[in-house]
Amino acid sequence: METIDWYKFSLWGKEKKYVRQALDSTWVSGGEYVNRFESAFASHLGLTNAYAVNNGTAALQLAFLAIKIEPGDEVIVPSFGFMAAANVLKLMHAIPVFVDVKEDDWCINENKVQEKITNKTKAIVTIHNYGVVSNVLQLQNIARENDIYLIEDCAESIFSKQGEVYSGNYGDLSTFSFHATKTISTGEGGLISCRNEELKDRIELIRSHGLRRGKKHYWHEYYGNNYRMSNILAAIGLAQLEKIYDIVGEKQRVYDTYRAKLQHLPQIKFQSYPIDTSPVIWAVAISLQIENVVTRRDGFLENLMDQGIECRPGFYTANQLNLSYGSNKNDFMVADKCASSIIVLPSFPQLTETQINKVSQSLLALLEE
Repeated sequence: METIDWYKFSLWGKEKKYVRQALDSTWVSGGEYVNRFESAFASHLGLTNAYAVNNGTAALQLAFLAIKIEPGDEVIVPSFGFMAAANVLKLMHAIPVFVDVKEDDWCINENKVQEKITNKTKAIVTIHNYGVVSNVLQLQNIARENDIYLIEDCAESIFSKQGEVYSGNYGDLSTFSFHATKTISTGEGGLISCRNEELKDRIELIRSHGLRRGKKHYWHEYYGNNYRMSNILAAIGLAQLEKIYDIVGEKQRVYDTYRAKLQHLPQIKFQSYPIDTSPVIWAVAISLQIENVVTRRDGFLENLMDQGIECRPGFYTANQLNLSYGSNKNDFMVADKCASSIIVLPSFPQLTETQINKVSQSLLALLEE
């Protein structure tokens, strides 16, 4: 039986060549490819700067350290999305304050953010779920009016646009992920960018033990850690970035093909997005509009897996996890609904037409039962 993985890492061009060159250079930690990858990424996306780090979660923690999050500080986060930001905040003894998402695009409901802001609020984190850009313009205004930071979590939205501007250009700080499943992958890896010179200097120091490049050895100017990306991973990232338009084109093909096969079904709802945005859909997610969706969705996932088709559920909310995030169950009804009804379909860019057809036909059969 053929199996269809939820995601597969793919080689697109010069990954092996660049990795060999990185190894031959003997610079396996820092090196030429780190600098080249940072420069190329910033140039492609129009970012002021780019600092490669060892993963996307490290980028978020670096952002929180740069704005001096302290125990007891509050940071607003969406109630539906990968829990990286909330988890880091809990580990820092700060307080993630969850805000519900919208029913159409599954991103943070900007109209509910202001009511959650207190004198302890330090920042807003917005996650561009599955590649759809949240309402960054209104979130920008809210952050400015309240003199707090806006952090864009762009782990899933590399090369998505708001208007003609790429995601990552609206936050005071922006973070990216290059995990094995992401649009551009280095295996593990991430990146942070910021628009504030003071924060830029702090990020440079914290990323590398508080040491300033080219200055006195072992002289720590600030409290830091090691968040650096290796030269080998950066070599893979640069090769992938050189083929980004091919990757984006294939991801669009996958998304368009799924929509053509499934969007006419009343039992299936696709994530929507504003007409002034151009998302690169990282993962194709559908919401089941059926009775007893909580139990039937999980049954669908098991049935599909038995057929060799690996799908995933939506992100679980703080309400559903056996962890104490301090959330209020009445605050995010939409997020709970999303978490219980969403199926994320196989979405890697080299998915074939035949494989997409098999996934779609299997879903149709389950819905007809």
